[in-house]
Amino acid sequence: MLPFIAFLFLHISYTQASRCLEGPLLGNIVPLLPSVEHRYQLTWHDEFNYRSGYHLPTSKEWIADIGYSYPGGAPAWGNNETQKYTMSPANIQVTPSGTLTLTPRLSLNGSWTSGRIETQRSDFAATPGGKLFIEGRLRTGCAHPYKQQGIWAAFWALGADFRGNHTNWPAASEWDFVEVVNGLPKVYNTVHCGIAPGGPCNETNGLGNGGTRWSICEWHTVGFEVDRDVDVWYKEKLKWYLDGEQVFELPASRINSSATWAAIAHKGHFLLLNVAVGGYWPGQPNATTADGKDVQMEVDYVRIWNTYGPRAHHTATDQSKNVDPGVLII
Repeated sequence: MLPFIAFLFLHISYTQASRCLEGPLLGNIVPLLPSVEHRYQLTWHDEFNYRSGYHLPTSKEWIADIGYSYPGGAPAWGNNETQKYTMSPANIQVTPSGTLTLTPRLSLNGSWTSGRIETQRSDFAATPGGKLFIEGRLRTGCAHPYKQQGIWAAFWALGADFRGNHTNWPAASEWDFVEVVNGLPKVYNTVHCGIAPGGPCNETNGLGNGGTRWSICEWHTVGFEVDRDVDVWYKEKLKWYLDGEQVFELPASRINSSATWAAIAHKGHFLLLNVAVGGYWPGQPNATTADGKDVQMEVDYVRIWNTYGPRAHHTATDQSKNVDPGVLII
């Protein structure tokens, strides 16, 4: 019995320490990558470990989106979504256990509400010669897919140029780290860019991996990396990770446009977390669609790392033998 009690004490102590993640402990946290990049520095994070009680996410770090569209933006959030986003604790809440919940709710009159937040900062980017790594730990709704028709959970990012404009999608760029629709056991990783329809990112579908297996109701760690640790732009890459394993990679050479790639991989972005209801992709909810806790998304943390380092800057003349005329080396 004593060895078991000792083991239990150590396990609880470790769990509590890993949940607190305050002060110096954060310096020991590293990205969940197949091979740990020791040069990464934690540059921003929210562990959602607020004081006891229920809270909204801190306005110092987050903006709550409200209503049916951005001011001057496309109606229904550009996706034919049916929900109204609110700041109600019924839809957005930081729990006493240190997690963020975004919860769709069905009202008595048949209308839907839900929660959507985005970071105040819109300058998350990889510097020339460096890398950016974005990581989140989250889980999606536990209801059977039969009861999640129309539910669309997402962790994603938009280019900073979209903020205040709201009409320049997909040119401003979009990174999708997590999209889970209708409670199905698949997560989608996608980039949107350029023009729609068509363009270098095959809009409006975007460029993605066609989906990776996803266990609903279970915690997952998702990661996204912008790798600019190379000598010329067309060698740069975007990489997606699920539970520490790489699941998708998009090289700059596939885009084949320096201007479009700069919008995707060089300019700043802001992060978003939301659970939509309805839309062109998932379809609309029906009489079997559940609301509340069974279809919410729960987030343990969001963290951002960067690496920095010198990189050779080559001119078009330097690379004239390797690059098509007119392609800018950044």
